[in-house]
Amino acid sequence: MLKEDGLFLSAMFGGDTLQELRSALALAEMEREGGVSPHLSPYVGVRDAGSLLGRAGFNLTTVDVDTITVEFDDAFSLMRHLGIMGEGNAVGTRRKYVPRTTLAAAAAIYEEMYGENGTIPATFQVIYMIGWSPSASQPKALERGSAEFSLKDLGKGYSNDTI
Repeated sequence: MLKEDGLFLSAMFGGDTLQELRSALALAEMEREGGVSPHLSPYVGVRDAGSLLGRAGFNLTTVDVDTITVEFDDAFSLMRHLGIMGEGNAVGTRRKYVPRTTLAAAAAIYEEMYGENGTIPATFQVIYMIGWSPSASQPKALERGSAEFSLKDLGKGYSNDTI
């Protein structure tokens, strides 16, 4: 529980994280096994992150996103790193075993689709969230229609030369 006007600050992986690995695994599994099952945990979307903050009761919320691309030697190196990071599949109904031939096919597909100069990219979307616990001292939005001038009038009186 945060104290009044306390800051909540968070960072987590977003929905576009590891999109290359997801597609390579899906294609390999379709080709080898005739179906697809999730091999990576689902991640939250940017809009959902903002909604979560609001539904949790935070005020003055802000959500920002960074996309970071990291180069790896191959898909197996990436998967080893993910295991060390603790980024396994947390889905309770997941398949426990993936045949070695499917993993090899996924690595080859990954290299073919995304590889460049002997490396493969792995995209990580990081969602940053900020929210403040409610407090009477926080700034509040003004009532609708209480503005002293209209944004429509903002550009009046200026030519393209003066902007």
